[in-house]
Amino acid sequence: MYSGSLKGAALALVTVAALATPAQATTTKPVGDLVPAGLNVLTWRYPLVVGGGKETTGVKVVTNRGVVAEVRTLINSLPVTVPDPRRICPADIMRPFSVGFSRTRGSAVVTNVVFQLGGCPYAQVYQRGVKISPTLGGAHLATTYARIQKLISPQGVPLG
Repeated sequence: MYSGSLKGAALALVTVAALATPAQATTTKPVGDLVPAGLNVLTWRYPLVVGGGKETTGVKVVTNRGVVAEVRTLINSLPVTVPDPRRICPADIMRPFSVGFSRTRGSAVVTNVVFQLGGCPYAQVYQRGVKISPTLGGAHLATTYARIQKLISPQGVPLG
């Protein structure tokens, strides 16, 4: 009887630990590339301030397959973001940047990656408009995004 109650206590302890621990599935990336090959056109959307301080969105379309492939590789190399529930993110006033991938110029965006670089930075991937979990990020998200931006626009952000 004594061993039975120890087994019961151990089982209860394991159950409580399992409930308190986040599921491991949230720490692994979905199988396969989040930005698949075969998407040959990239559309970059970025916040832009024009005359009089008015905010708008700038758009740049890239059809250079080498650049598109490099950007795809950089995004697919990003690790999964594992949010720390104890971390408090500052209010985010930064507008997001997005990189959309489509098969041809003018066709619908198949994969869209939205980069939020302020607050608690992350990259959210959407496949055909559906949010994919988990988010991507890691310690090098900002530098990876800077590399992506440099590939897309070597001269910097266009001014209009």
